[in-house]
Amino acid sequence: MKPVSLFIIRSIVFCLLQVQTGIADEQGLLWQIQGKNTDAYLFGTIHSEDRRVTQLPEPVETSFNRAEILMLEVSLDQLTTATVATRMLQQADGSLSKQMGKSLAEEAAVAMQSRGVPPEVTDLMQPWAVVMTLSAPRQLSGEFLDKQLYNRAIADGKRFQPLEYPDEQLSVFTTLTLDEQKSLLRSVLDEYRTYPRMYERLTEAYLERDLDTLAEISFANPISDDPALQKKFMAGMLTGRNHRMLERMEPLFSQGKVFIAVGALHLVGAEGLISLLRQRGYKLKLLY
Repeated sequence: MKPVSLFIIRSIVFCLLQVQTGIADEQGLLWQIQGKNTDAYLFGTIHSEDRRVTQLPEPVETSFNRAEILMLEVSLDQLTTATVATRMLQQADGSLSKQMGKSLAEEAAVAMQSRGVPPEVTDLMQPWAVVMTLSAPRQLSGEFLDKQLYNRAIADGKRFQPLEYPDEQLSVFTTLTLDEQKSLLRSVLDEYRTYPRMYERLTEAYLERDLDTLAEISFANPISDDPALQKKFMAGMLTGRNHRMLERMEPLFSQGKVFIAVGALHLVGAEGLISLLRQRGYKLKLLY
């Protein structure tokens, strides 16, 4: 189940790029956080293994190398992977076909085969896990940007601290009703073939450090046509998580040089991390 669990970790964070958000007030991916006893960097990522993305620009490479502590949205170690894999699966007496109906489950199985997931595995998955898998760009190596940063940090002997824990990050999905999960699954099955073009547009905007365009594309591609459900996702996956991340990162500012890497759209908006940090009295200097 390890490959499938990596799908879901990538999907969770990439889904943030499909949630309605405010337009960026400022552009840029790398920010220095300045304050009393603070030497930290905030870097916006896109969860991709594209070499155009994983090849770090010089200012990012330099800041990462200087850091003693790395913080990512979630740990990417084997224990976390196993935990997420377990959450993805149905209880012993459940199946996707029982919960979603035979027709929708069969359609999902066909779609998941395009991601390398066998039908018998798909039928064991929670509906939301299928949604998140299909919402993510297909990856071959599993070495997406965040994973590469994690591996390098561990190899270099840096301290690692996650900003969230698996159950916290998954709670926005695990608390969905079956009707909400069915609505999301229907929507994703209708649209997933169009996602590769959207992913390329997002990648191009990211490489241009154009947070406005990232936000605009995301606004035009919500994960649900149901406004209430979309709003629920926005609150659970973006706004609420930003506040939690801020509370987790701030105590480490006095413990050494910190490099924080989160999905790029966590940076922007009235309740984005840049704004929240400034409200706490920090100065943020654009480096890249």
